[in-house]
Amino acid sequence: MNFEHSILSKSLFMKKIVTLVFLLILLISCEKNESGNLKYLSSSPGGCFLDKALPVNNSISNNPDTASYSFTNDSLNLFIGFNATCCGKYVNSSLIAGDSIIVKIIPSQIGLCNCLCYYTLNFKFSGNANSYKYRIKIADHLNITGVIKH
Repeated sequence: MNFEHSILSKSLFMKKIVTLVFLLILLISCEKNESGNLKYLSSSPGGCFLDKALPVNNSISNNPDTASYSFTNDSLNLFIGFNATCCGKYVNSSLIAGDSIIVKIIPSQIGLCNCLCYYTLNFKFSGNANSYKYRIKIADHLNITGVIKH
């Protein structure tokens, strides 16, 4: 009886080990949207960066301050448009922190011309962008937030 008890104990121990290994493999193989799989590629200016201005006394831009996104193949394109006085220069930075894309657009030269510009920037990222959030801060006065769903 002692011999059978020993075999039964070893069999139960092996089943527990096999089950534990199986669960471990299952957990490792299930990938969620992990931080770090989205990568910043580039940003490119457009709009008023290309000197398309509207005189202040004639009209005000019909374009709202906005952010939108689209997907091309395995890339995420994040479009940002904002209104500001002309002749300004801006620098931008992009940071991916966890499940958030953080973009900062800061004036490096304040525009003093008598016109309004609709400045645009396009940011390109590669990787899986499902369920990322974006936070955009423009100068000290404009914040735009949203969630990316693919």
